[in-house]
Amino acid sequence: MTEEQRPAAGSTRRRLRTLAPIALILAIAAAWLAPSPSFLAIGGGPSSVAGNDLATAIGHLPNQALVIVDMDPDLGTYPEIRYATRAALADLFTVGARVAIVSFSPEGRAIAVAEIARLRAAGAGPDRLVDLGFVSGGEAALVQLAGRSIAHDVNGAANPVLQELATRGGGLRSFDLALVVGGGEMSPRTWIEQVEPRVPDLRVAAITPTFLLPEMQPYRDAGQLVALAGTFPAGVAFGASVAGETATGGPGRIPEPAPSPLPIAIGMLVALAVLLESGLGAFLGGLRGQGRRHT
Repeated sequence: MTEEQRPAAGSTRRRLRTLAPIALILAIAAAWLAPSPSFLAIGGGPSSVAGNDLATAIGHLPNQALVIVDMDPDLGTYPEIRYATRAALADLFTVGARVAIVSFSPEGRAIAVAEIARLRAAGAGPDRLVDLGFVSGGEAALVQLAGRSIAHDVNGAANPVLQELATRGGGLRSFDLALVVGGGEMSPRTWIEQVEPRVPDLRVAAITPTFLLPEMQPYRDAGQLVALAGTFPAGVAFGASVAGETATGGPGRIPEPAPSPLPIAIGMLVALAVLLESGLGAFLGGLRGQGRRHT
């Protein structure tokens, strides 16, 4: 290669590197809209079983059940479990449950505010949904909540759900199910280790991102969690299992389709290609360096 050709080749590589992120975004956008091939289907197998136990736990709730939802996922990992979380909320409203939502972390509260606003816009009235707000203090606050009565709505107004809760005693033992949507800061571990010894009759189910699975699976195996959607395939399998049974409108409708596996596959392939290119470049660079030293 001549001296004049080297700058031109370098300029071409720089242009390609500049255009690569744009091309990736366009490819993923096209894949999101395109139908996914059947061999890339998410769910099935053990993941399907893991997701279906959550559908079973919700489906076996008594009439007019009271369910407390601890909404404490992380902003970074919530996209992984958002479909499963929204499917669970839709399923709860479909079976006629009355839902109380609480958060113990700032990130969880931010997500809870958005989900509550979405549910209320879809028609979840005060007789079906109550916002217990943000309780500061993290795990210590949850332990305190286990030992006291939940008396007021976040707005201080009388609420039919809380009135029913008061007739049952007002505390966590009055709920038929606790659904914990957890993340790194507040995981279901605290509910199992701190709340269940104080409220042993409370049934706890969980939706968590995949990185928490090694921590959560022993609780599920021991039966301390009655249900766990702890991986992305399990969450998708759960959503698929309830999609045909949830309502077609209102808060009992899942507001989004199941995640498409095609853009996920493209993103993984691109990530692998970048890693291979980087590793190969370092390897060849090392070989060239050794060649120069021997000449």
